[in-house]
Amino acid sequence: MSTAIFNLSSHSLSAREGLAVPALAQMWRVKTGALRIDSAQPGEVSRFMRLALPGDVIGVEKWVGTDDALSMRALTAVTLIPVQASDPEMMHILMETVVVAHQRCREVVSLRTGSASQRVKCLLLMFADSVNHDAKTISECALPNLSDMADILDAAPETVSRVFSAMRKLDYLQDRKPHRARFSSVALRAHELIPGMTASSAARRGQMVGV
Repeated sequence: MSTAIFNLSSHSLSAREGLAVPALAQMWRVKTGALRIDSAQPGEVSRFMRLALPGDVIGVEKWVGTDDALSMRALTAVTLIPVQASDPEMMHILMETVVVAHQRCREVVSLRTGSASQRVKCLLLMFADSVNHDAKTISECALPNLSDMADILDAAPETVSRVFSAMRKLDYLQDRKPHRARFSSVALRAHELIPGMTASSAARRGQMVGV
């Protein structure tokens, strides 16, 4: 079986823009930016499932015929490239996607357990690494808005804001605008817990964590 090609050109999404239902029938490779993938069982509210970062292939679920109701929305400005492959190439793409999906699921665990500061740290480094894997000192990257970050991290927006404030006071975070951050990768990687921020559990969903 070959992939059906619905769009032969690249596709761009602005931050917070969702991938239209017809486009979900096409497989895409993320060139730049990041998307959140949500899933919902029939009759249930859609919930965050995983991220899609540069290099990831999305849309495999529809291609193989799963009935999972997925929605994909850009967290930052995104550029997608259509995946076109013959049968032999498709096997390689499917194997690659399984490996990446396993990695993304492991990342979700690190983003939703432990202290609030550790979760924010993981998210910052994940977004920075997706832009420049070789950054050794100062990193700058686009970030989702506060409500998306809080949802992904399973924390209250106020808690995420307090972590950013603590990072700024400690000079780990040099600059933070609504959708961008500039920070010291070295300092952030070396630090396990921001002073004053306590550990928390995902079981306390919906409650404020930290401090």
